[in-house]
Amino acid sequence: MNAATLLTRLYPPAVRERWGEDIRHEVSASGIRSWPDTLAGAARLWLHPGDWPETCTGQTRRVVTVALFALTAATGLLLRSAEPSTTLTADIHHPATSLWLAPLLLGIGLAAPLPPLSGAALRSMTAAAVRTLAAPTAAVVALCLTAWSGMAEHLTGFADTAAVTSYWLTLGFVALRLCVLVARIARTAALPTTRRLSTALLHIGTGLTLAASQNLLAMVRTAPHPGSLAESTALGLLAATAISTGHDLRQKRA
Repeated sequence: MNAATLLTRLYPPAVRERWGEDIRHEVSASGIRSWPDTLAGAARLWLHPGDWPETCTGQTRRVVTVALFALTAATGLLLRSAEPSTTLTADIHHPATSLWLAPLLLGIGLAAPLPPLSGAALRSMTAAAVRTLAAPTAAVVALCLTAWSGMAEHLTGFADTAAVTSYWLTLGFVALRLCVLVARIARTAALPTTRRLSTALLHIGTGLTLAASQNLLAMVRTAPHPGSLAESTALGLLAATAISTGHDLRQKRA
């Protein structure tokens, strides 16, 4: 696969289907100097789904729904990468530090595709879930068995590095397959309306903004840490992505 084809695949599906060949030819003809503009153009279009053409009914809503859950999965991986912190994870004595989860979970609920209320459809979706999640479930079970065996505590050097790498690859694989499951369900389920999607994105963006703000406030009160700063920056970027996309969808509906 050449660079032009790879860069073209970064664009939203509807854009690729309508103008993919033109984009690929232009990038191929322009060479490496066009790569930054091509990347920026792909990112800009992902933030403005109202500009996408629709090659089939509901395509924009379906793609945005999957992208929303991919953003949520990225958030989960990001938070897991940080050390456990009372800044974002509350105990029973500090429940207010988890309030940012409320708009996030509400947004996820609003964006969830609703399965058709028929036995055949539910059986089909159950079969798709089993097929999609069988491998990641087996990987998680293997990971848990390894942890419970106590072997990980005695690993050093290359073996320890391999175990940590395997752990993160497993989490990434689980996140990927969950997004694949959402994409498969979205083909037959009742998709959220544009209004619901925009509201969901704004709620998720609000939750991530609160999380980033909590991290920054904690840094002001204590000694700054590069890891906390990176986490706050990443949360802020994810929040900005969700809010920008949500506003664009709201303008499209208007």
